[in-house]
Amino acid sequence: MLGDKIRTLRLERNLELETLAEAVGVSAMAIQYYEENKWRPGTEIIVRLAHAFGVKITDIVEGCDILHNENGEMLLVCNNNGKKIKVLCRIKEEFQQMCQKEF
Repeated sequence: MLGDKIRTLRLERNLELETLAEAVGVSAMAIQYYEENKWRPGTEIIVRLAHAFGVKITDIVEGCDILHNENGEMLLVCNNNGKKIKVLCRIKEEFQQMCQKEF
């Protein structure tokens, strides 16, 4: 699950909840709730988490990819058991440059 991946990445980098929360711009309780799968972070938070961890967002949201649609919008998509591609979200323009970087 997403929360497990966030916890794993945080622990691998020896980050305290408070340190990660400050880097992402949320409270330590929010990070804790994400890790416990009580809350699901939105796209902006996932992008900030990826930046804080130094990974691509697809490393956090496993099994997903970033694609561009015919209008040039950047989309986070997931293959739904090999049947259909499901659009999880559209990535706001101000975060697109961060999504394309390898940290």
